[in-house]
Amino acid sequence: MKQFINKIIRTYRSSCLCTKSLILIGMFGMVHTVMNVFLDSNQICPNDVAIRSVMGSIFGFIFGSQVTENSNIKSKNVQAITAVIVAFACLFTLMIGDWVLVDQELAPSVEIRNLLFSAVGFLLSRVKR
Repeated sequence: MKQFINKIIRTYRSSCLCTKSLILIGMFGMVHTVMNVFLDSNQICPNDVAIRSVMGSIFGFIFGSQVTENSNIKSKNVQAITAVIVAFACLFTLMIGDWVLVDQELAPSVEIRNLLFSAVGFLLSRVKR
């Protein structure tokens, strides 16, 4: 586990400043969205909508850059590690939300599901045969 965490840190440090910043902003957005799944908050608040949109855009950029050449993400490990973390966080959020009977039609729940689909789809596209 320690080697895995060290690899994550090394890979993160090897990224450019913009990529590092986007990953952090995306993770903060994901934490905010995960919290909104469990909190009874206003689901159409403009700030929440903006945070979810930005989060989706950031992870779309990170996961989608394997299709076109992107000089900001030189290490495919950045994409893979980010996808693994996001996929597990989304999966655990949805599982816990199901167990505590959260309304699964709320906007944050839908966004978490979409993000899980994107992360898993990206990981599937990177599997070596």
